[in-house]
Amino acid sequence: MFSRRTLSAMLAAVGLLAIPAATASAHRHHHARRHHHARHHHGHAAANCPNADTPATAASKQEMRTAVVCLINAQRAGRGLPPLSTNSRLDRSAQLWTDMMVRTGQFTHGTDFSSRISATGFVWSFAGENIASGFQTPREVVNGWMGSTGHCQNILNPNYADVGTGVDTHPLPGFGPATWTQDFALWMGHTPPSQNTGPMSGCPY
Repeated sequence: MFSRRTLSAMLAAVGLLAIPAATASAHRHHHARRHHHARHHHGHAAANCPNADTPATAASKQEMRTAVVCLINAQRAGRGLPPLSTNSRLDRSAQLWTDMMVRTGQFTHGTDFSSRISATGFVWSFAGENIASGFQTPREVVNGWMGSTGHCQNILNPNYADVGTGVDTHPLPGFGPATWTQDFALWMGHTPPSQNTGPMSGCPY
């Protein structure tokens, strides 16, 4: 799906389904490292989102967050899913983790990403996370996530209602800018905004 380029990029996605008022939970983990060349995906990621093709080094973090959310919502809208709402708690969780990865030079979700989300005060029933490094622009990172099954499934998961985004212009060792995190969640007690699992089942795109 992607051709090789000199700048490689790393991706990882993890999803967690928690069952309220029960001890059982189902856990899904996906991790991948690939060489990627960003490209448009049949009009979905080619949405007219401001700063979609602006390098992270040339814009503010807020402009980068807004562009990434616009692009993932274009992916959802193009497949009949409602948009995700930006949540300040999830933004904080995602940004803190992005900065942590850059500071430590480690590409990882850590031992329990969901605890990081809970620590911000977000009381969740469903939660997931995507991370990436080596993608320069919002469009590149979204195209990379959409081309990888686990990441794509997080973006198109009908259970999520909220999203937070973190970006750091610094790379992880051996990779070009920048480093990214997205945290997805549904507030405890809220009804999932959709039951349409078809797009998620069709991943990757």
